[in-house]
Amino acid sequence: MTGQELGNESRVCLLLGAGGRMGRSFCQHLGARYRIAAVYRNGNSTEVRRQERVIDPLAPDRPAPEIRTHFYPIAADLADPTSSERIVELALAAFGHIDLVVNSAVHYDWGPGTSLEFLERLPRQLTINVVRPLQVVAEMYRKSWHATPEENRRANRNVVNLSSVAAFNVYPDSGQIGYSSCKAALTMASRHLALELEPAGVRVNVIAPNTFPGIVSVEQVLATLCELDSGSATGEVRVLDRRSKTIE
Repeated sequence: MTGQELGNESRVCLLLGAGGRMGRSFCQHLGARYRIAAVYRNGNSTEVRRQERVIDPLAPDRPAPEIRTHFYPIAADLADPTSSERIVELALAAFGHIDLVVNSAVHYDWGPGTSLEFLERLPRQLTINVVRPLQVVAEMYRKSWHATPEENRRANRNVVNLSSVAAFNVYPDSGQIGYSSCKAALTMASRHLALELEPAGVRVNVIAPNTFPGIVSVEQVLATLCELDSGSATGEVRVLDRRSKTIE
């Protein structure tokens, strides 16, 4: 897509986990709907270059605009305690404001709860999957959103966190105790955060899909994300499974 096709009114999204399956699909399919500050893990430069070509396939060698860009890659390791502040600073410097934060970042680590070795690794999983995404939102609130509640409401600014049905279900012998705990924590933290950010005019919602694209299609996840972004719901958990439902 060219800058002319995107126009000046496209919403700005800060996307965590741009190198994962959901993040790649977001960039590929929603590049005409959003200007994207896309956060990749350190060293993912090949993925960044590929996504830049998605933005302008007619001129793949053309350098990205220096100021008004429509796709701005940010290399950041969410395990780094300084990453949240840096991510927000770079995203705001690139676009001036952020309308939507999408957290699709995920760190997988399977193991039983009886393994001391696995439990030693669990804090890293919790940090990347829960703590750092919440810190990114807190930094956005601190650096931008807290001072502009009316503007936030007019722009319908919001956060969408990608959880999983693993937050509610137990799968025996799967080694998902860490992953499930992370997704459950992210889901409940998002519902609390929705109440805390309401005075600032910012909404927070959750999408909890089953395995995609195996059980739930990527298109269904993206459609739900767009619906939440354009709607007025806050504090909701949209469960996408063979039979979808909403938890309020």
